[in-house]
Formats: sequence, C-alpha cells, structure tokens
Amino acid sequence: MIALEITMPIASEWPSREGLFARNAVESDLIVAAVGKCTGAGSGMGKMHLSHRVNNESEAPAARAAIDEAMKKHMPGVQYEVTAYSE
Repeated sequence: MIALEITMPIASEWPSREGLFARNAVESDLIVAAVGKCTGAGSGMGKMHLSHRVNNESEAPAARAAIDEAMKKHMPGVQYEVTAYSE
C-alpha cells in the first residue's frame, strides 16, 4: 500500500470551523472519486491532515490528481503538501 499524507498549514494552533468544513469537503470529494481510501483526518499544532491510501504505486497518480482537484475546489490558495510513503 501507498499512503498519501496531505498536510495543510493553518494560521492558528487549531483550525477554524470553516477550515474543518473545507477539509471535510476535500475528504468527501476524494471518497466520491473512488481512487483509494481516506483513512483518517486530524488537526492541531498549526496543521490539518488527511490520510489517503492506495493499493499500489500505479494508483498514486490518479489519487494525487483527485487531491489536487479537491484542494483547488474547496481550499483555493491554501498551500498544502502531499507526502507519499510505502506501508
């Protein structure tokens, strides 16, 4: 499995209500895209996170494209980082 960890920095220690709604909308779009599986979300210490897993490296590009599209749609202008690692 390949895990894609999406990290979004925020301006405060904890995210705002609006920030959480936006992150949850990104997660919903990834579920609808049906590329891999969302496996968790978290926040704190000035960041929000989403974890998304795919079966193998061949699925990672489609998952990354879905992540980019969802972030552009729900969190335009927010800087984010996607880190991939094997499990």
